[in-house]
Amino acid sequence: MRISLIAIGVLLAASAFATTYKWVDRNGVTHYSDTPAPGATVVDLQSAQTFEASTTPASTSSTPAKNSAPEQFTYSKIDLWKPENEETFTNTGNVVTARLRIEPDLRPSHTVWMYLDGKRVDGLPGAGDSFTLQNVFRGTHTLVAVVTDQSGKQIGSSQSVTFYMHQASIQSPTRPRPTPH
Repeated sequence: MRISLIAIGVLLAASAFATTYKWVDRNGVTHYSDTPAPGATVVDLQSAQTFEASTTPASTSSTPAKNSAPEQFTYSKIDLWKPENEETFTNTGNVVTARLRIEPDLRPSHTVWMYLDGKRVDGLPGAGDSFTLQNVFRGTHTLVAVVTDQSGKQIGSSQSVTFYMHQASIQSPTRPRPTPH
């Protein structure tokens, strides 16, 4: 079992660099494969879009002015620990749960945003430590958590995590077959 999991991992890694072909069969169904078929065209797969959050520059003033803005708050930890970096999800129904550790606790006036492949995911709660991402389809994805203040200014962000969504084909020889009744 362990050897087959390692073999699958190696094949998935190798397929990330393989040429991908697309064709439509006589029933109008579109297919993608790393093996060419008659009439197939090569699909140009671009690398995943990534997001790198900018950091807020530190204040250069050692003594605050009388009417200056309050001191900038910083979090000692913004850690996106689920999904794990390089984790592969197989047949999960296109759902991924992200888990976040923030220290100290998130302030009530601050909001957490998840960025999937560089795009902000709307419809998630702005606070908490667990976020369910829907409609995450097959492929390589990056995820970053960003904390903003009440004005929308970025306070900090997590590390970028890369994960993979794998959807096994119904024609896969390793797919369990239903038992006849």
